[in-house]
This record gives sequence, C-alpha cells and structure tokens, in this order.
Amino acid sequence: MPLCLSSSAREQAATSSGADVVAAATKAADAARKRTAAYLLAARLEQLHEREAARTEAAVPTPGTDRLPGFAARPLDGETARAVVA
Repeated sequence: MPLCLSSSAREQAATSSGADVVAAATKAADAARKRTAAYLLAARLEQLHEREAARTEAAVPTPGTDRLPGFAARPLDGETARAVVA
C-alpha cells in the first residue's frame, strides 16, 4: 500500500539523506516513549491513590462489643463443647 505524503513531505523525503530520516524517526520515537511513560506513570499513581483511599476507609475497626453477639450466636463444634463442659 503506497504511503500518501503531502508535496512538501515528498520533496523533503526526496532531498533528505537516509541518516536524516533515521534521526527524525528516532527523535519522534523517543518523544512518543516519553509521552507514553508519563501517561502510564500518571495512571498508576492515580490507581495507587484510589487504593490507598479505599484501604483507609475500610480500616475502621469494629468495636469488640459489636462483634460479641455474632460470636455468641454461633454453635460450638463437638471438641469445643466438651472442653467448655469439662
């Protein structure tokens, strides 16, 4: 499939040396890598901030007095019941 270039791009490509083209492509690739790295870093930092906020919200301890009725309502298994009776 032929590459469609504007007339100025065709003229520049025709007059540019191979080294110039490689240098321009390398420069464009480096810039693209830097933009990608910056985007990925920002996205990861946002994920970490969200995770830290969720962990902080979920870390509120429940008082023991609120948990005791739930423990008292559970039946004891056979070994524990024998230990309590003995």
